Amino acid sequence: MVVQTVPLRDLVARVDLGLTVLCGSDALDRPIRWAHVSELEDPTPYLVGEELLLTAGVRFPSDVPAYVRGLVSSGVSAIGFGVEPEFPTVPSSLVEVCSEQGMPLVEVPPSTPFLAVSQALGALLAEIAVQEQRMLADSQRALTRAATRVRPVESVLTTLAVVLNCRADLVDASNAPDDVSSLVARVASGTGPRSASAQVGEDHVTLDPVEAAVLVVRRSSPLSPAERAVVAVALALLGLLRRDVESERGQIARLAASALLRSTATGLGGVLGAGPYRVVAGESRADYDVLAQRYGPLVSKDGDGFLALVPAAFEVSGPVGVSTPTEDAGLEHAVNEASALLARAKATGEPAFPASDLSSLVDPVAAREFARRELAALLNRPELIDTLRAWLGQHGSWDRAAAVLGVHRNSVRHRISHVERLLGRDLGTADARASLWLALTWLD
Repeated sequence: MVVQTVPLRDLVARVDLGLTVLCGSDALDRPIRWAHVSELEDPTPYLVGEELLLTAGVRFPSDVPAYVRGLVSSGVSAIGFGVEPEFPTVPSSLVEVCSEQGMPLVEVPPSTPFLAVSQALGALLAEIAVQEQRMLADSQRALTRAATRVRPVESVLTTLAVVLNCRADLVDASNAPDDVSSLVARVASGTGPRSASAQVGEDHVTLDPVEAAVLVVRRSSPLSPAERAVVAVALALLGLLRRDVESERGQIARLAASALLRSTATGLGGVLGAGPYRVVAGESRADYDVLAQRYGPLVSKDGDGFLALVPAAFEVSGPVGVSTPTEDAGLEHAVNEASALLARAKATGEPAFPASDLSSLVDPVAAREFARRELAALLNRPELIDTLRAWLGQHGSWDRAAAVLGVHRNSVRHRISHVERLLGRDLGTADARASLWLALTWLD
């Protein structure tokens, strides 16, 4: 069982305890697992490490340096010395030795029983446990929602990075960073450890296998047990998503293969006529029925969604994403493009085509940077992103946006007001709406 810890600084910051740091103020980040009261001259046989050792000096050690040295070697994080009734002040010899040996020493006033210190520590530990459980639940929801978005693997990695304030990359032996390439190779091979962690420069790095790839998470501080649980959720989702990605590629390949089998000419032309072609992505049953009736073998349904391969000139209607015209070789890109546009189509209720006009004049990299900068405060809140997109797509109509999202109109109002607070923008202005609609368009 993993026992949670509290930084010493959080305990001494409790005003009600009245604790005073006599030395070791540069070591207040030391973790405290529990408070242990002992008046033994040598309590080391009864210690396990990371304690706040509380003593009133009832049996004050005759050899203070040896006493403190034993506590240091046992992993004690700090000493709390209670003044009165034995000592009116903390013995200067203890202060001097603790300062020399780097042991934080805290004075406990007569008005603060040791039990109060233990209870305060317990309350802090319980508060951290609640916060971590909330963080874990929120992170699970955010990651699961990310897995349903366009380019889900990238969305999960981005969400994981935001949630844990880290860098998260999915790599293999061919594109692994040089500083972890050997570890990646061992973890990916299946012959080495199933996971690994290491200190690389100033970063703490963890590596976990995902199918044939490796998830590399790095940041300046180690992951807590709850944060490791968040990584475990991401690993499970990424494993499923990588299999789904391969399935999606196979899906569009099967569409093309079906057309080739029915074709009396080379390529897709025998079924659809001369290229180019478009891929259509949607979720509406009515749109699926129309396309399936016309291009049955070239329409593939998976759950609530569908993909269809149609002639470039085919006129579409309804909330569907429509790719740029493409030839046979560009089908995979067309699938990704149509799927990305589906979110915009669902928000407006109309077909969404690749951006033109102003968007065509903007460098794609610059566009993505603009989008992420404009929406930075919402990137870990996908439900707010979806609500903003639907509300803007429905020209600010609360009722129509609620219908698109399948929620109550008051929920839309609440979310949009939250968006305004997070972004610091007045969404009643045309400038803000136009800027954010472009950001949403370029985000994916």
